[in-house]
Amino acid sequence: MENEKEKIIQNKQIILSRYYRVFLFFVMVSIESILNVSSGIFSSATKEIKSRLKISDAKFGSFGTANSTGRVISSILFGIINQKVSRKWTTILFVSFHAFFLFFFKFTDNIHILIIFRGLLGFTQTTASVYVPVWINQFGLSEYKTVQITSIQLFQTIGKLLGHLITLILGLDNWKNGFALEGFILLVLAFCCLISSEDYFSRTLFPRKTENSKKRLSYTIYEEQDINKNEKNKDNKKGNYFSDLAQLLSNPLYLFSLISRCIIHGLNTCLHYWFSDFLRTVIKEKQIYVTISYSIICLAGPFGGIITNYLLKPYIGNYESRKSSWPIVFLQLIASFFAISIGLMKTTITVCIITVIFLIFNSSALPLIQGILISCTEKNLSATAFAFASTCTQLITAGTTPMIYGMINDKYKEKYPWLAMVSMMSLNLFAVPLLIFLAILRNKKFDEEEKRKEQSEELNDI
Repeated sequence: MENEKEKIIQNKQIILSRYYRVFLFFVMVSIESILNVSSGIFSSATKEIKSRLKISDAKFGSFGTANSTGRVISSILFGIINQKVSRKWTTILFVSFHAFFLFFFKFTDNIHILIIFRGLLGFTQTTASVYVPVWINQFGLSEYKTVQITSIQLFQTIGKLLGHLITLILGLDNWKNGFALEGFILLVLAFCCLISSEDYFSRTLFPRKTENSKKRLSYTIYEEQDINKNEKNKDNKKGNYFSDLAQLLSNPLYLFSLISRCIIHGLNTCLHYWFSDFLRTVIKEKQIYVTISYSIICLAGPFGGIITNYLLKPYIGNYESRKSSWPIVFLQLIASFFAISIGLMKTTITVCIITVIFLIFNSSALPLIQGILISCTEKNLSATAFAFASTCTQLITAGTTPMIYGMINDKYKEKYPWLAMVSMMSLNLFAVPLLIFLAILRNKKFDEEEKRKEQSEELNDI
């Protein structure tokens, strides 16, 4: 399948096809998309699953908690091994095992066994999910990296939308068949990675120069870099997870972007988990319109975020630029206002409109934060940095808020059916002051770098 020039030419320089990297980009985001199909199935068939398994809202929320527990364990494991093993084979194996675990859902209705398998699905999902933005930061097209990272959210929601459509086509009572279909597609995507060169998943190959020249070439020259030559790493054992973690946590830019990401991404997960149930139980909408509504917000929100990022690029720049610091604050502030408003709406139309607007601003802010989180660290720590961010997200918000939502619902839904949604979405406001501190620190760092550059130029003139 590969007919590009991929030979070592000199000084460990390798030519990687631009077109094949675009192909692999779609493979990687498609993996991320299909990994979310089961979440869409759980969301669309909430009533049928609870009825068939005879469980409460809180017990149903434990499926999300089990999934998050698996993700936490997997994130920690990936953070430890990502600098020691092949990222290509790690991705292939975890995606393949994820597919096989999906097949096992066909064989039992035992709630405890299903919760365990849901946890195993979380364990096998995280490695690929964590690696996708890291892969884009390393192998994506330099002039489109922000858009490519933004598109991850679109593909995630497309996967959840596919889950809704599958249950609609196969029937809500046949939700387990949707799991099997998801597993088959994942095996096909794993095969695409299998036939690809190891160079496209390398830990040490980085582009020699940017691709934004006037003459766009069909390839990029990548150089093998010694990413552990940094002085901070000389005294540490190569690949020591705890020393890497200590270095990350000493970086204030990483800390603020990490906590902000935990809040924004985790609450987004909670919204998707309970959105369909909110329309059914609070708005009293029919299933067919629930599916249509969820389809609209899945596509319009993230797609609107991509368009917004593209239109605002002259003013915001990319996630590596100084210009992006303060716009993120305003994007999240606006997103928080609309997030809280979702639970206060009374009709399906108003809920959808407000949710789409929220997701547009959410999908504009989150990719910038994730890009900053990855790029503010040393190159050899980027995968570990995002893996740890995924761990914290699951522990702090994504793994806890679905269950907390269910607990609030169980206790107050008769008198205050909107309370769970408003309570959870209000937490978006906590990210705003964190992003303000992040903007201040980033601008200070850019000032210091510019000052050092000016001093260096003055010395050269002398």
